[in-house]
Amino acid sequence: MKILTVILGVVFVLLVLSLLATTIMELIAAFMHLRGKNLKKALGNMLVGLKDDGTTEDESFLEKFKNNALFRQLSHKYSNKTTNPPSYLSAKSFQSILFDIILGDEKISEQDVIKEINNIENADLRNVLNQLVRDADGKLEGFKENVETWYDSVMDRATGWYKRQAKKILIYVGLVMAIILNADTLAIYERLESDPETLAQVVAMAEEMAAKPDSASIVKQNMSFEEASTELNALLENNLNTIKSPLGLGWKNVDFEKITVYDWLTKALGWIITALAISLGAPFWFDILKKIVSIRSSGGTTTEKK
Repeated sequence: MKILTVILGVVFVLLVLSLLATTIMELIAAFMHLRGKNLKKALGNMLVGLKDDGTTEDESFLEKFKNNALFRQLSHKYSNKTTNPPSYLSAKSFQSILFDIILGDEKISEQDVIKEINNIENADLRNVLNQLVRDADGKLEGFKENVETWYDSVMDRATGWYKRQAKKILIYVGLVMAIILNADTLAIYERLESDPETLAQVVAMAEEMAAKPDSASIVKQNMSFEEASTELNALLENNLNTIKSPLGLGWKNVDFEKITVYDWLTKALGWIITALAISLGAPFWFDILKKIVSIRSSGGTTTEKK
């Protein structure tokens, strides 16, 4: 049971560090408009294609899409600058903008949108839309649903692209954090195992964290730069500082003259483990935390019954 308690303490520390890294990742994403760029890339894959000659790439439809009034309004809402793409676009909004471009400024009914598809110069896009029309048996409502389903499927893949990119960034953020905070997972385990008082403090905080209903209550995503900055300050003050002192994180009390080459190699391994653990994300560690707390509670109840 002692080992499980120590593991619980380590998991809690990794959770706090993951929360901090995730918030820093949100700061980077907001500052660099990564979600908006990811959306722009996905829209490009959908709306940019070859003309009938088969050699000329046509970006005119994408440009019309980005200049649409609704898209520009969403750009202003989600990125505060109309020059940057929005971080989010619903399937319904995509379908609405697409139809608006196809219908153009002419005073024609939405019922004529299927006929107007053949006027699209982008052959790749035209062929895709005609296929969606055929799948809907030429019915407008079915075509609308197919367009939205098409968009959702592309955005599912785009979400995968973004998560892979975010994981790479998290590894780098995690490694930098591990070095700056001297957060060596191996040393943290050793400290908790040999210091019952510190272990008790960390476990108490872990159990308090585990009382949260789900990871969504502690892990915030898609924040603006200002929201991420506020969240980062709160994490530093309320979470990191509470574990930093008892665990001896940081370099303040380190005697560099006594550190051997072997110590540095061991410490480097601990930093790498910390960075890789952080890259798994705060939701992962929160779920592990709740499971361990549940197992300990069940074990305690069983012991009492015996």
